[in-house]
Amino acid sequence: RILFRHLNHFFGKGKFKSEHKRRAFFAGSDFPPVIDRLVLADKTIIDYWYKEPHLMILHQVNNIISKEQMEGLTHVDMSVGGDHGGGKFRMTLKILFRFHESPTLSRLFQIASVCHSKDDTEILAATVLNPIGESLRQITVGGRFIVHDDDSDSLTVRFNLNVSSY
Repeated sequence: RILFRHLNHFFGKGKFKSEHKRRAFFAGSDFPPVIDRLVLADKTIIDYWYKEPHLMILHQVNNIISKEQMEGLTHVDMSVGGDHGGGKFRMTLKILFRFHESPTLSRLFQIASVCHSKDDTEILAATVLNPIGESLRQITVGGRFIVHDDDSDSLTVRFNLNVSSY
């Protein structure tokens, strides 16, 4: 307890009162990732996790945008990027909701992490790039990003005009 008291005194009080509020602040953390590990031939263990973007958006749409903010929405832009540094590869997804007269609404999500000291594309493909790439294909193949309210008074998302594909 003394150590925690000193850390609290040195770093100050935490910004968040609970873990749930902290996760809500860092959008997307409430959507559970796929967690796995890869064991290489030399017995190196690579821990990794990823969130499939299409499922995360379906799950998080009500946390990203509200029904009131939907007024004047013109289009949605998405960007995905990754970087290797500090012994890890991290991948993020940025969603931009563009409005006719209102400012752009932007949300950033971490969608993957691979704990490996080398920047090796074969390992990245075997761990996170292939499933995330397939998930992004499901978003782009339909050519649409349709957000609408459903019967339960919440927002839902479809990525194509075919309702039966979900």
